Amino acid sequence: MKNLRNYLFGLLLAVCGTAHADEYAYLTIDQTGNETSFAVSSINRITFSNTDMVLHMNDGTQQTLPLASLSKMFFAENGTNGIAATIGAEQRITLKDGVLRVKGLPGQTVSVYNTGGQIVRKVTAGEQETEVNLSGMVKGVYIVRVGNETKKIMNK
Repeated sequence: MKNLRNYLFGLLLAVCGTAHADEYAYLTIDQTGNETSFAVSSINRITFSNTDMVLHMNDGTQQTLPLASLSKMFFAENGTNGIAATIGAEQRITLKDGVLRVKGLPGQTVSVYNTGGQIVRKVTAGEQETEVNLSGMVKGVYIVRVGNETKKIMNK
């Protein structure tokens, strides 16, 4: 347990030192599959006890999180995840019934990445709409990048 605490503390220090947390709006903490986001501006300091991580908030309250339930934590620009879609990507990139559809970006490369960052599909967008069949792929989260637009999708 002490090793886990030291590991998480070191990880937090490394992220703070390299990512400059003040550039991000939220600290997101994943507790065994349930993500909770805290506004960085509302956190006064973070301390650790033997079994818990304690967030001391600016309003004087504390959030105590058991270290055993923490699987990851990261700083993000928004409160849900570190992936932000650009304006318009929501309408141009859609996934329905295992078919990814990309509209109106002719000549752009459509790249589909798994959560490990590996490209699993890559095609060039056509004139009107491009379809990429994802039905044979493992169910889960994928990242779609078209030009400078990025969107997180869930292949169900």
